[in-house]
Order: sequence, then structure tokens, then C-alpha cells
Amino acid sequence: MAVMHIDEVKRLAQSAHQDEKVREDLFREALADDGRRSSQAAWVLTHLPADDNVYIDAYREELLQVALSTEDTSLRRISLALLERLEWADADVRLLDFSLDHMMRSDEPYGVRSLCMKLAYAQCRHYPELKEELRQALLLIEPSEIGAGVRHTRKKILEVL
Repeated sequence: MAVMHIDEVKRLAQSAHQDEKVREDLFREALADDGRRSSQAAWVLTHLPADDNVYIDAYREELLQVALSTEDTSLRRISLALLERLEWADADVRLLDFSLDHMMRSDEPYGVRSLCMKLAYAQCRHYPELKEELRQALLLIEPSEIGAGVRHTRKKILEVL
């Protein structure tokens, strides 16, 4: 599959916003976890307007499965970005464990680590004991060993914990 340019991504996202079939096709392709095609379809979905989060929420479980199981780091990052757009009134233990583990991994790309921090906070914010566990985990991450974006995310979360 050819490289997609941002204009095409935005055009497809607008089409998906207006057309349920296009949206469903993009979700089916994104969830197939078959390499570049899945990553590109998921990337288009990240450009849906916030009003369409209800559609993303309908695929919450499937997106979670992809994020937790894919070996494709691009697809993992994009699926986590889609999940990060959702409300998390209750903690999902699988996502919390994954997020706490992967935010600490130096072999994970900074984008994945940052999203894992945000998702861990979203999972923990309603539970004081989990907030403290997250705070302790974030304090274990040495700021000098992470990139500026992850350092900023860490700092902002620590400020609200």
C-alpha cells in the first residue's frame, strides 16, 4: 500500500464522519492488525471529530485487544491514541496493567509511553489507592532518561495526582 498523505487522511476521515459504511470499513481494516493497511486505517480514525467518539467507543473492546496484542508499534500507538479519546469511568485492569508496564519500558517508543501514562491516569483517577500506585511508578521513571514529550506528560500527571 502506498504512503498516505495528510490531505487523503483528512478526506477519508470526513467521508467516515458522514458515511457509516466508510467508518465501519475503516474500523474493520484497523482491527485486522495486518500491518501498514491497519495502521493507515487507524490513523484516519484518529482524525474523526470529537463528536464521533461515540463510534470509537463502540469498538472499545476490539481496540483494546489490538493495543494489547499487536506487535506493530505504529498500530499500538494509534490504537492507544484512539482509546485515550474515550471516557474511563471504571478501570479496565487489562489496560491499567498494560499501561503501567509499558510506560516504564525503555524499549517502547516515547509516543506509546506517553499514551500509556495518560491512559493509566484515566484508569486511576477515580481510585485513591490506584492514584498513589501510579504516582509511585511515575516517580521511578528518571526524567533524564526520557524524551521531552514523555517528561512533560509525566510532570503534568504528577501535578494532578
